[in-house]
Amino acid sequence: FINRAMAFGCFCLRFNFNLEAMALLMKLLPWMVLAAPTVASSVRLIIDTDMSTDCDDVAAVCIANALHNRGEVDLIGVVHNTGLEQGIGAVSVLNTFYNHKVPLGAYMGNFDSNLSGPYVPDLVNNYPTPIHNRSEVPEAWKMYRQLLASQPDASVTIASIGFTTNMELLLKSPADEHSPLNGVDLVAAKVAHVAWMGGKYPTSKGSTPEWNFGANGIGPSTAYTFDHWPSATKLTFLGWFTGHEVETGGVMTDKLPPSNPCRQAYIDYNGPGKSRYSWDPMTTLFAVRGLQPFWTTVAGTNHVNASDGSNYWTNSSGTNQEYIHLLDASAVTDVINGLLLEASEM
Repeated sequence: FINRAMAFGCFCLRFNFNLEAMALLMKLLPWMVLAAPTVASSVRLIIDTDMSTDCDDVAAVCIANALHNRGEVDLIGVVHNTGLEQGIGAVSVLNTFYNHKVPLGAYMGNFDSNLSGPYVPDLVNNYPTPIHNRSEVPEAWKMYRQLLASQPDASVTIASIGFTTNMELLLKSPADEHSPLNGVDLVAAKVAHVAWMGGKYPTSKGSTPEWNFGANGIGPSTAYTFDHWPSATKLTFLGWFTGHEVETGGVMTDKLPPSNPCRQAYIDYNGPGKSRYSWDPMTTLFAVRGLQPFWTTVAGTNHVNASDGSNYWTNSSGTNQEYIHLLDASAVTDVINGLLLEASEM
């Protein structure tokens, strides 16, 4: 703890933080320290993101990079799951900012190809990156196969924070030069856990299907992926209502420099000083740290309607499925904001 405190003091002096910023970080420090468990080995993580409109995908990739710096994560790959040309370029900007060379892949179809928020072109056109569009990376399902085949059995965690386009194609993939296994068998062999942002719990009845499960006709893909995903893999769902209870990211406006692309994405999307709901960073945090004092899980079975992606949940024990139930929104907020502010050390 003493070493952490000394490092924290040097950190503040280096960046000439004002008293308000120091007070905020002192508030966050206990959660930054205590909420980081001692782990025997890093979580081998693949992020599957629809980085295009909402800026919470940015927060997810940024905190994954921060956790990588902490040694809690081995970020082995990031894939993009919509047809947006520059989406994977924005991912590359973030990884480049953190000085991480992470294998990338992109969906090559047309789903949501015209759906773009303001931050993607801003990041790709104005921040350093070796990758600018999807033509410069492999197809995502092929990258999935390459990454999974190279990892030990039952060792990979996937943070699914978007649509199921890539996961569906992975399941349907045949044997190739990377593995003699088909997609379903490869997933069963290599993937231990999927933290999946999607659905509404306990039910979406009486409202529209959740975005990642049902938007723009994605429902059949969602249902196929869910129905064919191997039962050997643990599935943890974070639903729309849960992510809506936590708002993060606004602290970056005043506490981080303009050179930080995570900060800029939030300003582009929301305006200065404004936070955003935290569906994707919460899902990514759970993928890495699992159960924490600020949330628990409910075991049971998810039921996904193949026509529109609507869903409902039945409680039961002995399944491979659970959804996250939030206990302390303020505590989660502090942890995510703390990880985002660690980017100021770059």
